[in-house]
Amino acid sequence: MLTQEGKGHSFPPLQKRIILHLAQSRPQTINETKKGISGHYKSSWIAFNVLKKKGLIKHTKSKDWRGRQFPCFWLTELGIFLALHEGAKQEVLLKTTREIYPENKDLHFLIEAVPILGKHALDVLYLAVLNRGVINQTDLIAIFAAQLQNKLNPKQITQFIEVLKKYPELHQQTRKNLRELSNLL
Repeated sequence: MLTQEGKGHSFPPLQKRIILHLAQSRPQTINETKKGISGHYKSSWIAFNVLKKKGLIKHTKSKDWRGRQFPCFWLTELGIFLALHEGAKQEVLLKTTREIYPENKDLHFLIEAVPILGKHALDVLYLAVLNRGVINQTDLIAIFAAQLQNKLNPKQITQFIEVLKKYPELHQQTRKNLRELSNLL
């Protein structure tokens, strides 16, 4: 994975397990996650706090249990890209992302498209979110420009176009951006 400086980065194993576990499940409390990864509460609690500070997870809802409210956590955009980078299953991640972030069509598209485009595209998106906290159209142009260097095979191109057609507004904007990019070149 890349950091802002472009150097390699690795996550502590417990934090990585938590990210991957959350990516493959619904929002969960610390205790539910601890049980899901067969961990210990104190180390899991510490890891959750570190992940919150890093901006990889956030409080999404609360769960009532025996008259008390417990926070449930799930991934931020940055956490989603980290999970994809670390090998999370795209289908499960996309389903939960649609529930947690129903209005963020760009994020839905990227979760579907990035596995087709490969790790380099994922690195570009991860850095965009890491640096600015959000993804915008210029990031998509950067991915396409980067992909010009890494040739896609015909199957990848077909898959990418099929995904793009699922998102009509994004499809139109991408076509416009590619025409502008082509004119500049």
